[in-house]
Amino acid sequence: MIRVLLVEDDAMIREMTRIFLESQKRFEVVCAASGEEALAHAKDPFDVILLDILLPDTNGMQLCQTLRSGHHCPIIFTSCLDDVDTIVHALELGGDDFLTKPYDNKVLVARILANVRRVQMDAAEPSLRGYTCPAFRLDADNRSVHCRGEDIHLADMEYRILSLFVRNPNTFFTANELYQKIWGKDSLGDVRTVQVHIHNLRSKIEPDPAKPVYLCNVWARAMCSARKANRSKQNNSAAEHFCGAVSLYTQSLSQHTARCSSTGTGSTTGGCMPSR
Repeated sequence: MIRVLLVEDDAMIREMTRIFLESQKRFEVVCAASGEEALAHAKDPFDVILLDILLPDTNGMQLCQTLRSGHHCPIIFTSCLDDVDTIVHALELGGDDFLTKPYDNKVLVARILANVRRVQMDAAEPSLRGYTCPAFRLDADNRSVHCRGEDIHLADMEYRILSLFVRNPNTFFTANELYQKIWGKDSLGDVRTVQVHIHNLRSKIEPDPAKPVYLCNVWARAMCSARKANRSKQNNSAAEHFCGAVSLYTQSLSQHTARCSSTGTGSTTGGCMPSR
């Protein structure tokens, strides 16, 4: 059974969601109508937390930070607020996913299963303790990265994405490929969450996020991948172009700077050289 902590102050939404999830015969749902109730229940382990933002006694984003101190399970925000700033801030503070109300319960189930599946996939991955990188060092225990002389905390999803790149240096991932590997399902063209996490990662590890030297885009590769996959929908192709050609480069800075100058990709990269 998948244990779900449902934090929702709207009694009707809370009850309808609980009934639907429990009808699937794979979820055990514990409900909380406020931040105080959520913290009381959070003393127990959960596989996923569904967290409303607008709660009567606290803000869901603040509650997320508190919950993160004791829980590394996926936190999925649910809210009627759908502006970009709210979504970005929610994910920056430790959220793994964001679902806008009103949502279809079938979509909710799919999101829960995808996030739980991703955690299981992470557990099956080899440890990163053997990896070294002159540019930065990952700390699996504290979900942080040591970069430019300081320890920088990463949200769980940011850590998982960066871990994927470290395990696969010099490998290009389209936005949809990242979504599949991290969330365990097809993005269906909705890669806004991926975009936000890549943006947040760059703001934390890049010397200049506007000119990334570690997580780099190569647009020509993205367009080539889109053509090879014979994608016909324009919106899917556009989504691919955003971070489809993102890669963690392992060349030296001077080598890659020369390569970019000769190829005209416009990307720059850093001297991150993961090794075992």
